[in-house]
Amino acid sequence: MKCISCGTDNNLKDRTGNMGRCKSCNHPFAFEPTAMPTNTKLTDPFFAKLIIDISANNTLFFTPRQLYYLLDKRLRSRFIRAGFAANPIPAIGCSAFPIIFASFWVSGFFNLSPVLVTPIIVSLAATWIVWLVSRNALSNQLNRRTRQTSITTLKVLAGILLLVGFPASIIVKTPIGIIFSIGLGIAAAWLSWHCKRQQSKIFDKFLVEQTQFDTWLERWHSINNASEKMLPLPRSNSLPAAPNPEVTAYSFDRVVVCDKSSIAQLLISNNFHFENNCAILTIDGYPQNIFTTTMEMLRRNPDLKVYALHNCSPSGFKLIRRLREETWFPNPAIPIIDVGILPRQIMDNIDVMTPQSTASAQTSQQLPPDIRASLNPEELAWLDAGCYLELESFPPQKLIQILHRAINESRELAVIEGGDMVIIDSSPGFYAVESFG
Repeated sequence: MKCISCGTDNNLKDRTGNMGRCKSCNHPFAFEPTAMPTNTKLTDPFFAKLIIDISANNTLFFTPRQLYYLLDKRLRSRFIRAGFAANPIPAIGCSAFPIIFASFWVSGFFNLSPVLVTPIIVSLAATWIVWLVSRNALSNQLNRRTRQTSITTLKVLAGILLLVGFPASIIVKTPIGIIFSIGLGIAAAWLSWHCKRQQSKIFDKFLVEQTQFDTWLERWHSINNASEKMLPLPRSNSLPAAPNPEVTAYSFDRVVVCDKSSIAQLLISNNFHFENNCAILTIDGYPQNIFTTTMEMLRRNPDLKVYALHNCSPSGFKLIRRLREETWFPNPAIPIIDVGILPRQIMDNIDVMTPQSTASAQTSQQLPPDIRASLNPEELAWLDAGCYLELESFPPQKLIQILHRAINESRELAVIEGGDMVIIDSSPGFYAVESFG
């Protein structure tokens, strides 16, 4: 493992003999991969690159939660690449050579005919491969894309067994091959159908618990100092207490209202409000020290547009309704644009992580009737199952790009169903962006 301080490569003997420090510069190592579980082995260079990547080469601020999501994604990708799930089709092709070798070795060792031994070994190997691929198709430790790939692989295996294995077994007159090719081919076809039906019941599981990540992050900071781009917990005094009177004389054309103060802090810290001439607030009044003044400025603009940005969760869906309350923007002439995240925007996206929690399922079932009525049956089923998606699962650069694009696309609200935005219900002034990233 290379030292992130001087770049010297230290093997296990070097690290052990020097009490977990670099043999060249004596800089402590934060992690010892040999002492970690296989799926979550960390090295100092690996963790340092996570911080570089999440901050876009130290140009963007980020939250610890965003780093946590990136860590889980990278560990999951490494786990997929290291195993049979990475790309099963080439792996199956490569396995033909050791199967043939094993057939001839067993034949020679036991003095048996290869015609008798080979079908048995091939059948056993094919059974193991079908079982392994079906297990991958139902694993919550793999991402949705890999599970979909595994289902496709099962269909391919079924086709090979029935369309190639069965005729070949008839030609060489091997009863064992005939029985296994038919039986296993039908089993692979059924498993592909069964696994596809089960996908809606499989939820992504974090490879690393939040508490474990917090421990690792604390150790990293104790040795290497905190990244200057990592944001602390939002505080009300994080901005000047008294805005400049010259600034308050103006107003904003837009306001982004978030359901979480961590997202508002992220956008403000990365100067999104300056670059897009918009105010950034949260539904609970963050930033507290300028909230009242900012709201007074917003109410002076008759052409104001309001953008709601929230988690894809039951609590997040309450945001857009609250924005029509008397203390916010009750005037229906002020358009409220739901940027997301909505279930319909990400349900079919196999590249996003969708965890599940019992608490989220209970909260979903207790949503007010008007909110549930604004969601289609597929969205309600998704939420009632406890699925959710956090804004912090997106890196800061991606999140900023998505919000910036939504603002640009909504400059003219002459939109129709099927366009970039749609009216989300019968109430006037409510719109929703059709996609999220």
